[in-house]
Amino acid sequence: MAQKKKLKDAQARQKELDEISAEDLAKIKAHQASTKGAMPVDQEWLLLAEFAKAYGWQAYLDVKNDKRDPNGNLLITGAEFLTLIEANRKLDAIQLFRDSQASLIGSGSAQSKSPSSTFKSLTKNIINQTKVEQ
Repeated sequence: MAQKKKLKDAQARQKELDEISAEDLAKIKAHQASTKGAMPVDQEWLLLAEFAKAYGWQAYLDVKNDKRDPNGNLLITGAEFLTLIEANRKLDAIQLFRDSQASLIGSGSAQSKSPSSTFKSLTKNIINQTKVEQ
């Protein structure tokens, strides 16, 4: 029964596709051609995009437009720009390590004979780091 319904749905879908006008088909093909990523992106644009993603649109505009303070100094110098990008990469790497560690703890615990005690022993140091000293 489910197989017949799938076949019927596929046939109905194909019928709709067959009825697309030549004009609409040309629009679809033009759109596909324009979204294939043919625009070259150099290293500068990649750095600017990474900076914008990490620090927001206003920070991107400040760098792009060489925004200056009232004394004429750049708000974000080239050295700061590159340092902030590198710092964000390090933060991303730390988060990736934490995510990997969590995955390992979860899968290791799940596969052990006593998941609860394995989880507690693997997260003992993490729990100790979260405690606030009084």
